[in-house]
Amino acid sequence: MKQRHQDATMWRVLLGGLLAGLILIAVPPSAVAQRPDADEDDDDDGPTALSVGNLSSDFTFGGSGGYNYEGGARALMVSGPNGSLMVDYASGLGTGQFDRDTRRTIGAEALFGGNATLFDEFLHLPISVYIPIRINLDYRYLQPRNPDQSNLHRGGAGLGAGGGAQLQLPVGPDFIKDNLYVRGSALLVPAVATTLNGGDDETARTIGDDTPISASRTRMRRTLDLNLEAHFTELIGEDTGIMAGYTFRAYGRSREEPSSVGDVIDAATLSGSYVQTNVQHMIRVGLTW
Repeated sequence: MKQRHQDATMWRVLLGGLLAGLILIAVPPSAVAQRPDADEDDDDDGPTALSVGNLSSDFTFGGSGGYNYEGGARALMVSGPNGSLMVDYASGLGTGQFDRDTRRTIGAEALFGGNATLFDEFLHLPISVYIPIRINLDYRYLQPRNPDQSNLHRGGAGLGAGGGAQLQLPVGPDFIKDNLYVRGSALLVPAVATTLNGGDDETARTIGDDTPISASRTRMRRTLDLNLEAHFTELIGEDTGIMAGYTFRAYGRSREEPSSVGDVIDAATLSGSYVQTNVQHMIRVGLTW
């Protein structure tokens, strides 16, 4: 009964996060993204895409005896000029190193915000350069195969920025000219992450690890997010095309709970003692409009 209640809570949180993320990505924040001199008839800042792919993850949480897996997950991403929303699911994952298999994991991560434009044309080339400013919300559910180990519900929230550029190719054959967008960005996102419910606080201590991390306490986290996309915007029909993209994310967590503003500054400046908890790679393809 208790397990059913936890799973129902997990699905409510996940569905609510998905709806909020989709709305926020679809509606760009005009206060940041729109320039004062922009014409109302101007084109938008770039295409939106729906893509799928295999998300390769190497996940370690709570020390060697905690929650660990490595392998591929099925993933879907909605991405646009002002952010992205990714959802992934996997089951039957192994650990590769520890005898702690994972029955299933579900994750959702939203990055949404606006872009502060630096150049509409860079060095007289049709390349726009901007600073992406993103709010980060994410959720991870993990169910171990071991029935004596509780399920993990982990959430986080943060704010980050970085650099980005977009190129619209103005020359070439008709099917490429003005239809090929190449977009790339790099973000550093400091955040606060905590266990929402579930998780074994004693796991890391009882199993033993050189760098144990409690699975139930709040930690500072920083994420490096790299994203590259190529869009052929009208290859299929008017305003409909195909795209291909690559996403890389690396996550690290502080060893201790945050206790001062200095801990936040450390997360934002790549300082302090952090332990890597997850590395993700994803090659994806999809539709763009």
